[in-house]
Amino acid sequence: MSDTAASQGFQPPQPGAEHAVFKKDVGTWDAAVEIRLAPGVPAQTSEGVATNRLACGGRWLITEFRNETTGFEGHGIYGWDAAKGKYVGVWVDNMRNFIAVAEGSWDAGTKTMTLWTEAPGPGGRPIHWREVTQTVDPGRQVFRSFFPIPDGGEFEMMTVTYTRRR
Repeated sequence: MSDTAASQGFQPPQPGAEHAVFKKDVGTWDAAVEIRLAPGVPAQTSEGVATNRLACGGRWLITEFRNETTGFEGHGIYGWDAAKGKYVGVWVDNMRNFIAVAEGSWDAGTKTMTLWTEAPGPGGRPIHWREVTQTVDPGRQVFRSFFPIPDGGEFEMMTVTYTRRR
């Protein structure tokens, strides 16, 4: 914060309950990855590691993911956007030349974060998909990525089961 802002009494908003949702994600997690390239196609399996930390006074969750089997690497930043009243995030990785932008909600009852993600698709038209992360217990989370299919439905393209390292 600049000296001018501080002298004028500016105080940044403090992290609230919406930000506290991310505390459960902090740490190092082993990942069992299943990827399905199309509906009905058997899953390809691999293993990875996610390292998550809070930054900027607890306002943002920074995720670093590396697939130890395939060499895939991805990075995400997630937080609460008070102006939108939604959780937001961005994701980049070594298999894309664009930023995937997400917005969504947290369901405390089911301990589930649901994000709708948008990115450029074939021919430049945007593609939207759903990502759901459920906290099963303090040591296990399941991430699912659902992609649209031509008939108007969706298929589960990716499932990642995270187990917290001790």
